Amino acid sequence: MQLFIGGSLVRSRLGSPPRASLSFSSAMDTALSRRRRGSNTAGDAIFSRCGVDKRIMSSSLMDSLRPENLLRFGYKDCVLCEVLRPGEEERCRDCSGRLGQRDRLLWEIHRERIRRTAGKLSLLYPGLGHLYSGRTLYGIFWAALLPLTLVLVLSLRSGISIGHGFLLLGAGMVWWMAFVDARRGPREPVAPCESACPAHIRVPDYIALVREGRPLEALALVHDKLPFAAFCGRACPHPCEQECVRNEWGAPISIMAIKRYAADLGYAAGISPSSGIEEGVPRPRVAVVGAGASGLSAADTLARLGARVTVFDPNEEPGGMMRYGAAEFRFPAEGIRADVSPILARGVHFRGGVTFDRDATFASLEKEGFDAVLIAVGCREAVRLPGAGGEHQGFHDALSFLLRVRNHRTPRLHGRVVVIGGGNVAIDAARSALRMGASDVTVACIESREAMPAFPWEIEAAVSEGATLLTNTAVKRFHLRDDVVTAFEAMKVERIDIDAAGKIAPRTVSGSEFEVPADAVVMAIGTRPDLSFLPDGIRRKEVDRRHHVFRLQFPEREPKILAYICGDCVRGSGTVVEASASGRAAAMNIFADLCVEEVRKARFRDNYRRRSEPQVTDRPEWRVRRRAERLSPGSARGSFEEVEKRLADRCAHEESERCARCNLSL
Repeated sequence: MQLFIGGSLVRSRLGSPPRASLSFSSAMDTALSRRRRGSNTAGDAIFSRCGVDKRIMSSSLMDSLRPENLLRFGYKDCVLCEVLRPGEEERCRDCSGRLGQRDRLLWEIHRERIRRTAGKLSLLYPGLGHLYSGRTLYGIFWAALLPLTLVLVLSLRSGISIGHGFLLLGAGMVWWMAFVDARRGPREPVAPCESACPAHIRVPDYIALVREGRPLEALALVHDKLPFAAFCGRACPHPCEQECVRNEWGAPISIMAIKRYAADLGYAAGISPSSGIEEGVPRPRVAVVGAGASGLSAADTLARLGARVTVFDPNEEPGGMMRYGAAEFRFPAEGIRADVSPILARGVHFRGGVTFDRDATFASLEKEGFDAVLIAVGCREAVRLPGAGGEHQGFHDALSFLLRVRNHRTPRLHGRVVVIGGGNVAIDAARSALRMGASDVTVACIESREAMPAFPWEIEAAVSEGATLLTNTAVKRFHLRDDVVTAFEAMKVERIDIDAAGKIAPRTVSGSEFEVPADAVVMAIGTRPDLSFLPDGIRRKEVDRRHHVFRLQFPEREPKILAYICGDCVRGSGTVVEASASGRAAAMNIFADLCVEEVRKARFRDNYRRRSEPQVTDRPEWRVRRRAERLSPGSARGSFEEVEKRLADRCAHEESERCARCNLSL
């Protein structure tokens, strides 16, 4: 049985498909054909009970639900009588129908405001916040629980005892729990993979769409929360797979590979998106400084909401570290173009070659007519080791090194190359050096192999291609001959501590010095943000702690432009999906501050509830994880061709079949 629930096809796996098993398109076609015949059937009753005028149900609505239009105008949640079945229509009588991308974002902003206000009201008295947010029964429960506790506390017939202290503590706990519950708001069942994802992508739903052969709709659903499907389908730490329930039965689902499958097929369709903003909608101007993951994600979200966005970046092309910090064999150039092009197609303007504080300032942006500015510059400044020289001495910065390799301006390398660092950038630099003809490549880091920050599968790939790992090793000093590096003196690391300033302080073993020969040294020990352009005395006001979004408050009254900061330049270097989530949260907070009345008009009540699904016995074939084809280490080392390929159609279908749909009630 197939059932269209929550915007995606879900199989109830009952055996033979019943007659009522209809997707939205087929159900709508049936209802329209019945209307043309003039019959007063169950479909007519459903639409009338939902308060929907049958005359409005035209081909334009059906066209908006086609896969290409979902990708063009954004995914539309399914909340309008998807299943023609007696009794189902009662669940969504007050439903407002399918929401467009802008309405859905507005409701998300408004819902967060309701939760914040509910939390504040619950601090005044337990239950007030629940009543304010429409959770009447919960409000009555919390409002009644506190007086009952206080009555017990005030019962002093037998005198004051230790028990009264515990009851008083319990009353305080009631107050606190009521606040937490009101601030959190109601929650529907969420799969572990969705909870683990920093962007909270609806993983089981887009996997279901891939299983049913609908990759365009799956890509549209991913874009609802994450605009970088191509990158995160190739180079994501995929914490979702670590929490997948399939870990208990075989192996986790290849969620990242399925996302890439949907992205590759969806982008190949060549559908250009549109913001779909109607006339008369307020369109504030917002400047975004930084064209990395957080900046572009914020620009994409603001454009969906209707803002006029301009992105500034010192580089000539947008993409940030995704474009300039990832190796070609891991993330090809066409991948970043596929991710960035839809964002620019929504009306986002890009100004490359602009350095903030030199070519643009807060004051100049205010004069240009911008209503707000978002600082999302990321971490661009490379950290260098003491004693490291310039490129003419054989020292290379990893980011500059990878950028030159990507631009086919290969630096001269020969002999033995040592990459210092244990992260993904270090591994990319080592694998790039192997492809550029280095006779020997060594990756030296202070961590053990198990504790290296790089992805384990990337480390394995580097080792299989010929790189050598030198773990638990700290650099003491560099040795130069004729002003060119020849080696460095190293020491063994016993453990890694964190000093009072929060910096890494490796504890070395006394007398463990040894020499490591090197004809070239590539440093990949990290990056840090450069925020020297911010005025002195500027303060940060927390807006969204979970997503690291702050509002900047200038010491003087000028400039008056609203300023925000988010992403890696606040929290430090992180993943693309984390930076994207931060940018999206910042965009919604910016729009909420600029268009207060527009957000207040958002009205939506989702009365739809997911249908219970029967328990299904696991199959032996579902315990086997399907993997994409990879180039052999020998072939991979000889070129910059992408190492891991896309899942084949059959593999993608079979892998998506393994999903247990943990977000559904059984």
